[in-house]
Amino acid sequence: MKNLSVCLIISIVLFSCNKSNTPPPPEPPVPADSLLKSFSVYEPLVHIKTLVVLGYDEKKLLASVAVHNYDSSGSTVQIDSTVLSFKQADSTTLPGSYDLTVYDPSGPPAGALEHHLVSYDNLNRFTRDSATMVQTNNYSTKHFTYDGYGNTTIESFSFDPQTPGSLTYQQVDTMMMSQDNMLLDIAYMTPGGQMIRVITRSFSTNLNPLYNQHFTYNFGTILSYNSLVDFRSINLPDQSNYQDSDFQTVSLNFAWTKDTAGRVIKGVGSDPNTGITGQIYTYNY
Repeated sequence: MKNLSVCLIISIVLFSCNKSNTPPPPEPPVPADSLLKSFSVYEPLVHIKTLVVLGYDEKKLLASVAVHNYDSSGSTVQIDSTVLSFKQADSTTLPGSYDLTVYDPSGPPAGALEHHLVSYDNLNRFTRDSATMVQTNNYSTKHFTYDGYGNTTIESFSFDPQTPGSLTYQQVDTMMMSQDNMLLDIAYMTPGGQMIRVITRSFSTNLNPLYNQHFTYNFGTILSYNSLVDFRSINLPDQSNYQDSDFQTVSLNFAWTKDTAGRVIKGVGSDPNTGITGQIYTYNY
């Protein structure tokens, strides 16, 4: 599956009317659509699972992405969820806004809603993403810039709409792209400040079920921001390295499994030195 907004395929049998009493042949069953419904990433060493559920409208266009995080490393399971939703008029018109709903048991109110306005350049890339209505006074805006190679820099700010000049620099994130794959993702608290993470990847020839050409430089970018899940790359990785703020590095080599239709349904990331499984990906269509 090359993108998330593939239309439902319907087979129709055409036949000619004649004077015979022979009934027409029955129509073949409508094949199941190939839209990705959900996928999960499980990290067995730390007992953390991320489940992503994709929602579609009546036109089979992507309408929501729900991210549920489960942490069972303690005595009780901790769960938080974020739902990003938007409306598409058609398969070529990009939304001018989206809603972000956060369910975090550690911080009320449950189901806090943010409304974001987004703007694009002439290549349908995000140039700005600003929260215009929030329930937690956590106003933020992100500015996007690009070079001639498609590399993306995201600068994140917080602000108080009641206080002029209150814009505060929070984070800068750079995503280095090559042939529609994100080779490097590096983030700092502020320019020249503390490093948050560095992710490097090399890629296989397996297609990424999350890739959507329509969204890769807009919603795919924001969904990949501060996330281990890559919504931007056209291919799946064969190797990745993740370095955190303490300069601890986790390296994984990936093996992917396909179903009879050629779709990736599972991936296992293992430590190249010990063979211990670090991540398990599962895709459901």
